Amino acid sequence: MDKFALIILVVVIVLIIRQLIPKKADGFDLLGLPIMAIIRTYTGLPDKLDGLIIAELISLLALGAVVGYWQAKKTKVFYRDNQLCTVGGYPYIIGWIAMLAGRMIILLLFNFSAIVSSFEAGQEQFTNEIARISADWLIWSTITASSILYSLTLYRNHPEIKNFIHARLKKIGR
Repeated sequence: MDKFALIILVVVIVLIIRQLIPKKADGFDLLGLPIMAIIRTYTGLPDKLDGLIIAELISLLALGAVVGYWQAKKTKVFYRDNQLCTVGGYPYIIGWIAMLAGRMIILLLFNFSAIVSSFEAGQEQFTNEIARISADWLIWSTITASSILYSLTLYRNHPEIKNFIHARLKKIGR
């Protein structure tokens, strides 16, 4: 894992933990994270995608979409001291745990024979195979789907979030 990926991982962990306490709605959670995840997914894409990788990608996108939708449905949106606030609470954390567990299950389902073969070949071969199949862009694709569905669901279900996003986009457009 390079330094940039480590920094991004720390930022994502902080964003997850922040969901436990009410916080002022901000543009990064609703717009920045989806954009960053799209960029990380796209820049990590391999030059060639075979059918197995595409099937794994579709499975991860579906997992991320379901989790993001569920997290947004459980998020509370309210005003506190004239500030638009959100709190995801424990359902948000549970969603991330489900995404991690689902990622592991999908990894095993799509790569079981390769993992077993490399395990039998020795520790170095096993380590290399795990690094190969747990590609950074596949992880980011799940985050992309979850963060986009999270933002879109909040946008559709909460007029105050919709107004907030419109105001942010106008501010960016200036």
